[in-house]
Amino acid sequence: MELGYWNLRGLGNPLRLALEVAGVDYTERRFESMEEWHTFRDGALAKTGVVPFPSLPYMIVDENTGVSQSRVILRFIAERHGFAGDDEVERTAAAMVQEEASDLIMAYVKVGQAEDMEAARKEQVEGTVRTHMERLEAFLADKEWIAGGSSYTYADLAMYETLEWMWHLDAELEADYPKLRALHKRVGELPAVAAYVKRTDGDKPYIAKPFTPYKLG
Repeated sequence: MELGYWNLRGLGNPLRLALEVAGVDYTERRFESMEEWHTFRDGALAKTGVVPFPSLPYMIVDENTGVSQSRVILRFIAERHGFAGDDEVERTAAAMVQEEASDLIMAYVKVGQAEDMEAARKEQVEGTVRTHMERLEAFLADKEWIAGGSSYTYADLAMYETLEWMWHLDAELEADYPKLRALHKRVGELPAVAAYVKRTDGDKPYIAKPFTPYKLG
Protein backbone atom coordinates (compact mmCIF):
# COMPACT_ATOMS: atom_id res chain seq x y z
CA MET A 1 0.00 0.00 0.00
CA GLU A 2 1.34 3.41 -0.97
CA LEU A 3 0.23 6.84 0.21
CA GLY A 4 1.30 9.83 -1.83
CA TYR A 5 1.21 13.43 -0.61
CA TRP A 6 3.29 16.54 -0.08
CA ASN A 7 6.09 16.45 2.47
CA LEU A 8 4.05 18.14 5.18
CA ARG A 9 1.03 17.53 7.41
CA GLY A 10 -1.65 19.18 5.30
CA LEU A 11 -4.48 16.83 4.40
CA GLY A 12 -2.20 13.84 4.83
CA ASN A 13 -1.88 13.44 8.57
CA PRO A 14 -5.36 12.03 9.28
CA LEU A 15 -4.64 9.42 6.60
CA ARG A 16 -1.29 8.57 8.15
CA LEU A 17 -2.90 8.27 11.58
CA ALA A 18 -5.60 6.02 10.15
CA LEU A 19 -3.04 3.74 8.52
CA GLU A 20 -1.07 3.59 11.77
CA VAL A 21 -4.18 2.76 13.79
CA ALA A 22 -5.15 0.12 11.21
CA GLY A 23 -1.76 -1.49 11.69
CA VAL A 24 -1.14 -2.02 7.98
CA ASP A 25 2.17 -1.95 6.18
CA TYR A 26 2.41 1.07 3.91
CA THR A 27 4.98 3.22 2.21
CA GLU A 28 4.89 6.94 1.59
CA ARG A 29 5.87 8.94 -1.42
CA ARG A 30 6.33 12.56 -0.35
CA PHE A 31 6.63 15.27 -2.96
CA GLU A 32 8.67 18.43 -2.54
CA SER A 33 7.48 20.40 -5.58
CA MET A 34 4.70 20.66 -8.13
CA GLU A 35 7.16 19.71 -10.86
CA GLU A 36 8.11 16.52 -9.03
CA TRP A 37 4.45 15.61 -8.55
CA HIS A 38 3.49 16.30 -12.16
CA THR A 39 6.38 14.22 -13.45
CA PHE A 40 5.34 11.29 -11.29
CA ARG A 41 1.62 11.75 -11.98
CA ASP A 42 2.04 11.79 -15.73
CA GLY A 43 4.65 9.05 -15.75
CA ALA A 44 4.90 6.25 -13.19
CA LEU A 45 1.48 6.79 -11.62
CA ALA A 46 -0.29 6.98 -14.96
CA LYS A 47 1.33 3.70 -16.02
CA THR A 48 -0.22 1.89 -13.05
CA GLY A 49 -3.69 2.82 -14.27
CA VAL A 50 -5.18 2.32 -10.82
CA VAL A 51 -5.86 5.92 -9.71
CA PRO A 52 -8.65 7.19 -11.96
CA PHE A 53 -8.59 10.75 -10.62
CA PRO A 54 -4.93 11.46 -9.84
CA SER A 55 -4.45 14.15 -7.22
CA LEU A 56 -2.72 14.57 -3.88
CA PRO A 57 -3.26 12.75 -1.68
CA TYR A 58 -3.69 9.43 -3.45
CA MET A 59 -3.46 5.87 -2.16
CA ILE A 60 -2.59 2.75 -4.12
CA VAL A 61 -4.23 -0.14 -2.30
CA ASP A 62 -3.12 -2.91 -4.62
CA GLU A 63 -2.47 -3.51 -8.31
CA ASN A 64 -6.17 -3.13 -9.07
CA THR A 65 -7.33 -0.42 -6.67
CA GLY A 66 -6.42 3.21 -6.17
CA VAL A 67 -8.20 5.98 -4.29
CA SER A 68 -7.90 9.77 -4.34
CA GLN A 69 -9.47 12.71 -2.47
CA SER A 70 -8.47 12.99 1.18
CA ARG A 71 -11.84 12.48 2.83
CA VAL A 72 -12.64 9.52 0.60
CA ILE A 73 -9.30 7.90 1.40
CA LEU A 74 -9.86 8.35 5.13
CA ARG A 75 -13.29 6.73 4.98
CA PHE A 76 -11.95 3.93 2.79
CA ILE A 77 -9.25 3.05 5.33
CA ALA A 78 -11.72 3.22 8.20
CA GLU A 79 -14.33 1.07 6.47
CA ARG A 80 -11.80 -1.54 5.47
CA HIS A 81 -10.33 -1.78 8.97
CA GLY A 82 -13.41 -1.46 11.14
CA PHE A 83 -13.44 2.07 12.54
CA ALA A 84 -16.01 3.78 10.35
CA GLY A 85 -18.87 3.37 12.85
CA ASP A 86 -20.91 0.36 13.91
CA ASP A 87 -24.24 1.35 12.40
CA GLU A 88 -25.86 3.90 10.13
CA VAL A 89 -26.25 6.47 12.92
CA GLU A 90 -22.59 6.30 13.91
CA ARG A 91 -21.40 6.34 10.31
CA THR A 92 -23.52 9.40 9.60
CA ALA A 93 -22.25 11.15 12.73
CA ALA A 94 -18.65 10.40 11.75
CA ALA A 95 -19.23 11.78 8.24
CA MET A 96 -20.78 14.98 9.59
CA VAL A 97 -17.91 15.54 11.99
CA GLN A 98 -15.39 14.94 9.22
CA GLU A 99 -17.03 17.67 7.17
CA GLU A 100 -16.99 20.05 10.15
CA ALA A 101 -13.29 19.34 10.61
CA SER A 102 -12.71 20.16 6.93
CA ASP A 103 -14.45 23.52 7.36
CA LEU A 104 -12.11 24.32 10.26
CA ILE A 105 -9.05 23.39 8.22
CA MET A 106 -10.21 25.72 5.46
CA ALA A 107 -10.43 28.54 8.00
CA TYR A 108 -6.73 27.98 8.73
CA VAL A 109 -5.89 28.00 5.04
CA LYS A 110 -7.78 31.27 4.52
CA VAL A 111 -5.54 32.91 7.12
CA GLY A 112 -2.48 31.85 5.18
CA GLN A 113 -3.92 33.24 1.97
CA ALA A 114 -4.77 36.65 3.42
CA GLU A 115 -2.68 39.75 2.82
CA ASP A 116 -3.10 40.78 6.47
CA MET A 117 -2.75 37.41 8.14
CA GLU A 118 -3.11 38.64 11.71
CA ALA A 119 -6.39 40.41 10.93
CA ALA A 120 -7.58 37.31 9.08
CA ARG A 121 -6.58 35.09 11.99
CA LYS A 122 -8.67 37.11 14.42
CA GLU A 123 -11.61 37.19 12.02
CA GLN A 124 -11.53 33.44 11.40
CA VAL A 125 -11.06 32.54 15.06
CA GLU A 126 -13.90 34.73 16.29
CA GLY A 127 -16.16 33.74 13.41
CA THR A 128 -15.92 30.39 11.68
CA VAL A 129 -13.62 28.65 14.14
CA ARG A 130 -15.49 29.39 17.35
CA THR A 131 -18.85 28.76 15.71
CA HIS A 132 -17.82 25.29 14.56
CA MET A 133 -15.98 24.44 17.77
CA GLU A 134 -18.95 25.41 19.92
CA ARG A 135 -21.16 23.10 17.87
CA LEU A 136 -18.63 20.28 18.06
CA GLU A 137 -18.24 20.73 21.82
CA ALA A 138 -22.01 20.48 22.22
CA PHE A 139 -22.23 17.49 19.87
CA LEU A 140 -19.51 15.63 21.75
CA ALA A 141 -21.19 16.38 25.10
CA ASP A 142 -20.41 13.50 27.48
CA LYS A 143 -19.62 10.93 24.80
CA GLU A 144 -16.24 9.24 24.92
CA TRP A 145 -15.92 9.18 21.13
CA ILE A 146 -17.46 11.81 18.91
CA ALA A 147 -19.61 9.52 16.74
CA GLY A 148 -21.22 8.11 19.88
CA GLY A 149 -20.04 4.52 19.70
CA SER A 150 -18.03 2.36 22.06
CA SER A 151 -14.82 2.90 20.13
CA TYR A 152 -13.11 5.58 18.06
CA THR A 153 -13.84 6.25 14.42
CA TYR A 154 -11.98 8.07 11.69
CA ALA A 155 -13.83 11.21 12.79
CA ASP A 156 -11.90 11.17 16.08
CA LEU A 157 -8.64 10.99 14.14
CA ALA A 158 -9.73 13.88 11.93
CA MET A 159 -10.64 15.92 15.00
CA TYR A 160 -7.32 15.13 16.69
CA GLU A 161 -5.42 16.67 13.80
CA THR A 162 -7.86 19.53 13.32
CA LEU A 163 -7.69 20.57 16.97
CA GLU A 164 -3.93 20.90 16.74
CA TRP A 165 -4.35 23.25 13.78
CA MET A 166 -6.90 25.32 15.69
CA TRP A 167 -4.76 25.58 18.81
CA HIS A 168 -1.97 26.68 16.55
CA LEU A 169 -4.14 29.56 15.33
CA ASP A 170 -5.13 30.57 18.86
CA ALA A 171 -3.82 28.89 22.00
CA GLU A 172 -6.85 30.07 23.99
CA LEU A 173 -9.08 27.69 22.04
CA GLU A 174 -7.60 24.70 23.87
CA ALA A 175 -8.84 25.89 27.25
CA ASP A 176 -12.15 27.17 25.96
CA TYR A 177 -13.40 23.79 24.78
CA PRO A 178 -12.56 21.24 27.50
CA LYS A 179 -14.57 18.36 26.04
CA LEU A 180 -12.74 18.62 22.74
CA ARG A 181 -9.45 18.93 24.60
CA ALA A 182 -10.26 15.72 26.48
CA LEU A 183 -11.11 13.98 23.19
CA HIS A 184 -7.77 15.07 21.75
CA LYS A 185 -6.05 13.57 24.79
CA ARG A 186 -7.90 10.26 24.42
CA VAL A 187 -7.00 9.97 20.75
CA GLY A 188 -3.42 10.96 21.45
CA GLU A 189 -3.17 8.15 24.00
CA LEU A 190 -4.09 5.48 21.48
CA PRO A 191 -0.85 3.47 21.25
CA ALA A 192 -0.52 3.75 17.47
CA VAL A 193 -1.19 7.50 17.50
CA ALA A 194 1.20 8.14 20.37
CA ALA A 195 3.94 6.14 18.68
CA TYR A 196 3.49 7.94 15.36
CA VAL A 197 3.53 11.40 16.92
CA LYS A 198 6.66 10.55 18.91
CA ARG A 199 8.36 9.17 15.82
CA THR A 200 7.52 12.11 13.55
CA ASP A 201 7.22 15.02 15.99
CA GLY A 202 4.00 15.95 14.21
CA ASP A 203 5.56 16.36 10.76
CA LYS A 204 5.69 20.14 10.83
CA PRO A 205 4.72 22.40 9.07
CA TYR A 206 0.98 22.17 8.60
CA ILE A 207 0.68 23.56 5.08
CA ALA A 208 3.00 24.61 2.32
CA LYS A 209 4.67 27.98 1.90
CA PRO A 210 3.54 30.65 1.42
CA PHE A 211 0.56 29.41 3.40
CA THR A 212 2.41 28.74 6.65
CA PRO A 213 1.91 31.85 8.75
CA TYR A 214 1.94 29.96 12.03
CA LYS A 215 4.57 27.26 11.87
CA LEU A 216 5.30 25.45 15.10
CA GLY A 217 8.74 25.36 16.64
